[in-house]
Amino acid sequence: MRWIAALLVACVAGCGVNPIPEPPAAPELGDVIGDVCLVCDTWTVDLAGGPGSARNADVVWAVNLDGTAPPMVAEVGADGSFAFSLEARTGDEVRVQARRGDQRSAPADLVVAKGLLKPAPRPLAGCFDVEPELELPDAAVGGVSTGVLRVEHGCADPLAIDAIALRAPAADLAVQGAPAPVVVAPGEPLDVRVELRPSASGPREEVLLIEASSPAATRRAVTLLGRGVP
Repeated sequence: MRWIAALLVACVAGCGVNPIPEPPAAPELGDVIGDVCLVCDTWTVDLAGGPGSARNADVVWAVNLDGTAPPMVAEVGADGSFAFSLEARTGDEVRVQARRGDQRSAPADLVVAKGLLKPAPRPLAGCFDVEPELELPDAAVGGVSTGVLRVEHGCADPLAIDAIALRAPAADLAVQGAPAPVVVAPGEPLDVRVELRPSASGPREEVLLIEASSPAATRRAVTLLGRGVP
């Protein structure tokens, strides 16, 4: 029996189970600094983040919510810093996000200004709720996939939505039907269906803007993401 006990002790000491590796930490986005160029040929803002501003990220992605220019992407330095330029005017809103592969930080909607960019105001934030991203199922080239975005509305007064439309034209993404203008009763959700019809393989993305005028003027931005596959 003693040899059995010794064997068990030896197994405990030397036959341990390999620990399960921790998954990589998700990308994080910190402070973003803006410097508006007033003497450039086009309205341009230089966006930057100091060391540690884009932790666990390979790139920083940004798009002007008030324009139609394509998004810009900047590589993140080894110290977590980044810098790049985006076509935008003072007062425009830009959506900025740290990314690594398919992992993404929470998107930040910021008002363009000189110095530290501030979060964009979002009236009715306590009762008008929309997820900031919608990932659509993969679709075969020439095929179609559909995603459903739910607009939650818990405001005391009816919500008047004036427009639900893509920020810029996108041949492979479209909103189904004509969901706006519409008045949504308190507590009543609204489902918005989005189609992906890829004409080629690869990722697709664009931003959907939901504009409301009552009980307060506000909007919500939703990044649509999808992929065409062979």
